[in-house]
Amino acid sequence: MLTRDDVLRIRSIEEAFDLSTPKVRKREVALIRVAERERLIRLTEHAEDAAIDDAIDEADIFGAVRRGSAGSKDCDQSMGRQIGINFEADSEAAAVFA
Repeated sequence: MLTRDDVLRIRSIEEAFDLSTPKVRKREVALIRVAERERLIRLTEHAEDAAIDDAIDEADIFGAVRRGSAGSKDCDQSMGRQIGINFEADSEAAAVFA
C-alpha cells in the first residue's frame, strides 16, 4: 500500500505517471488517492475551469477522486491537455490532476 512518504518522494511527473501509454495504471490512481487523502494535491487550473463551467464544487471533485473511477489519462501535453487522470463518478465531477 502506498503512503504519504511515497507521494512526497515523487520529484517529476514521469515518476508519478507512465507517460508512454494512455492506459491508467493502478499505481497512478493509488498515488492520487493517497495524495488527496493526505491533502497534498490541489486542483489544477484546468480542473478548476472545468468545474466552474459545469457548476461543480470542489468537494464533489474530490469526492469523484475518492469514490469514482479513473476514466482516462492524458499523457501528451502537445494535444492541448494537461497531464493527469480524469476521474468520473455519478453526479460528481470529473477532475484532472497532474
